[in-house]
Amino acid sequence: MTTIKFFKKAMVGTAAVATIFALAGCGKQSASSSDTSSSSTSSVRSSESKASKAYRTANKLIQNHDYEGAYEQLNQLNDHNAQTEALADDLQSYMNAQKAYENGDYDGAKNNLKSQKSTSTAMRNAYADLQSKVSSAQGSTSSQTSSSTNSKRTNKQSSSTSSATQQSSSAANQAASDATSDNVVQQFANKMGFSGSQGYQIMPTGKTGNVYKFEVRQNNSDNTVANLIGIYQYNSQTGAVTKIA
Repeated sequence: MTTIKFFKKAMVGTAAVATIFALAGCGKQSASSSDTSSSSTSSVRSSESKASKAYRTANKLIQNHDYEGAYEQLNQLNDHNAQTEALADDLQSYMNAQKAYENGDYDGAKNNLKSQKSTSTAMRNAYADLQSKVSSAQGSTSSQTSSSTNSKRTNKQSSSTSSATQQSSSAANQAASDATSDNVVQQFANKMGFSGSQGYQIMPTGKTGNVYKFEVRQNNSDNTVANLIGIYQYNSQTGAVTKIA
């Protein structure tokens, strides 16, 4: 009778130990799954952040007329988004057009500048400037009479004025961009919910003390048009945001 009671107690103890080990195993598996999910999410966020940062840096280089440097900046990315892919294509077309223009192949230059895939303001200004130079050069080549010469001079003056205006605007944007750190842009984006993965573009256009001015645009579904969302003033010290346009 004593033997039977001892056997029953031993069986109950063994079952309790087995249950404890089973629960511990489940806990480890759950923790492992959670770590894997967290690592995957962190990787995606890191990829988006690198693409957005490369896009902003490339725009700064374009404003400074360093087109090869901007292209290399984007070419180093392992994971592109729609914005960086479109801007890289535009830069390649622009450099091909510039080479054709320098070689006197104005038709070839014009063909390379027919369409812009990205919605970059800096790239759009560069395209417009080179298109103006190509048109001016073509007009100069085809002009033969004195009356067409006078017309050509007028066109050159108009082109020079337009180019000077664009360069002045580009220089102002460049100065604002240089004075605005990536941290300030990121703080403003986080506050307003303007995520780069959702097609938002944030371009610094002015700075006075701690108050920054941003132009915000958002790409349409096929990345052919960047619709203006608004122009904002952001106080980096107080975090206050004012929409001014």
